[in-house]
Amino acid sequence: METAHNVSIPELIEAISARLIAQWDGWKNQDAASNNAIIADDFTSFWPDGSRHIGKPTAQQMKEQPITGYKLCQFRVVPVGADTALVTYFADVKTPGDNVEFQMAVGEVWVKRNGEWLIRGYSGTLMK
Repeated sequence: METAHNVSIPELIEAISARLIAQWDGWKNQDAASNNAIIADDFTSFWPDGSRHIGKPTAQQMKEQPITGYKLCQFRVVPVGADTALVTYFADVKTPGDNVEFQMAVGEVWVKRNGEWLIRGYSGTLMK
């Protein structure tokens, strides 16, 4: 299957998944610069607590929501336009302290701008 601009689905998955892992690593390492390099300037997110955030996460927001580890699975990319894709996956996340683990279902909108895939929208829902 081909997407617009003759990019195959496997190539699209590879391009986005590599950037997604870099973004999660940035958050885990509390590195706002590397985290935000993968996020669009007009980013909007809905966090698992139901709060809405506009713009790239701040270092303070990252500090308030630290993680010590994560595992992503069931990664799926669906092209919805020439330079837009819907990305869904599950994230098993570990937090500091008592090393609490939780699972989230995540949906993201990715856009290709200036040749790079960026996260434009994020919604994370805690799983029971």
